Amino acid sequence: MLFLDKYVNFLNWIGVKLLKYSIRLGKSKNSLYQPIKPKEFDILPKGTHVFGAANKYLLIPKNRYRVVLLPEQEMTKDFGIGWITENNTPESYNQLWGNEQNLKEFREEADGIRDILTREIVDVIEDKVKANMDIVDIGCGAGDLLAEIIRRVPGVNIHGLDFSSKAIEAAKRKFFNGAFKQFVIEKQLPYEDSLFDIVMCTDVLEHLEYPRVVINELLRICKSGGYIFIVVPDGDVDQFLGHYWFWNQKSLEQLFQEHEVEIFRLPVSKEFIITMSGN
Repeated sequence: MLFLDKYVNFLNWIGVKLLKYSIRLGKSKNSLYQPIKPKEFDILPKGTHVFGAANKYLLIPKNRYRVVLLPEQEMTKDFGIGWITENNTPESYNQLWGNEQNLKEFREEADGIRDILTREIVDVIEDKVKANMDIVDIGCGAGDLLAEIIRRVPGVNIHGLDFSSKAIEAAKRKFFNGAFKQFVIEKQLPYEDSLFDIVMCTDVLEHLEYPRVVINELLRICKSGGYIFIVVPDGDVDQFLGHYWFWNQKSLEQLFQEHEVEIFRLPVSKEFIITMSGN
């Protein structure tokens, strides 16, 4: 027992030495890990959440920490529905779109904010939609946005694209007359020029490595006189590890500076919607 006590004390001594050494490293002006000064920040209880501009709160910097799987472990939703999609691959999104329980929880998160977002988007574009128009949703998921459009304006021709095979399967089950494709977007879209009256791209651009190139692709596939609607999260509060980009109003204006656009915030979800006209 005496030996065990000495061993534990030795480990504690090593831990204290390592902590002091890490603090000294943290004082380096070149360090990424500056120590937090006591009493400088308020401490919130576990399970408490804050909402607002990221620069008003002490948050974990993007992409510093994340859950790491050991070789014998499998990815599950134990860390939240969003976590299973953090690695931004078709296989991970298949776990969302291909699992009814996961999809139910995804839609119910944050008091159903995703359904609210869908309705807010269609509120904006509804007066532009007419029967017999060709409409495409780039990153359509299971087709929730298209379903809301059809509910309000029957008779449109719907098309959808997503990199998840399970999403495309779900969309095809929902719409027997729709045209859906599985495709991994990098720098191009698998459509001919000037094909669609309305092009939608919701919560997709922030996942893509080459957003400016894809913006030009959205314009390319839109008919002259048509409309492009792009929706992205507010990058000042967005901390999702599956995103490449975190735009706010100013950086969005810079992103679209070569195009004539309208940029404004949706009323409840607070996401940005960008409206462009086809060339």
